Amino acid sequence: MEKQTNAIAKNSNESSQYFRFQVFQGSKDTSGKVKKSKSVGMAYLKEGQNIFSLRLWTFSWERYFILPHKTETSKYLVMTREPNRNPNAKNKYFWNIVGNGTVDSLNGFIELEFDLLSKPIYVSIHPEASAHTSELPDPESMGNAA
Repeated sequence: MEKQTNAIAKNSNESSQYFRFQVFQGSKDTSGKVKKSKSVGMAYLKEGQNIFSLRLWTFSWERYFILPHKTETSKYLVMTREPNRNPNAKNKYFWNIVGNGTVDSLNGFIELEFDLLSKPIYVSIHPEASAHTSELPDPESMGNAA
């Protein structure tokens, strides 16, 4: 019984911690600062990972992923994925690039340009103060994202 109790305690201590980030539209002034005009979604980052999960209110049925560029640290790719239905396939998902992003660390955001949207959206690089918890609901598992 003690082993089972220790295993349960270990699993609860290893529960995933997520960080939540504001996603918004805005306009840049001449100094590069962005004035937020409206909230358009949320981004989530699981502790220990570097892939953001992105939800946009307009496309609530779709999940996007923001992945760091392999060679340029200030660049990101915006991607979607769809399951590979071939049971013998090497890769579990087909990944589709649907945009790109650039970090502006001085102003605290990632500017995302989607291929089919005319306006950029911005993801704060600072997590919400109230969102540093394992109590946040899992924004759908990202364990197989990479």
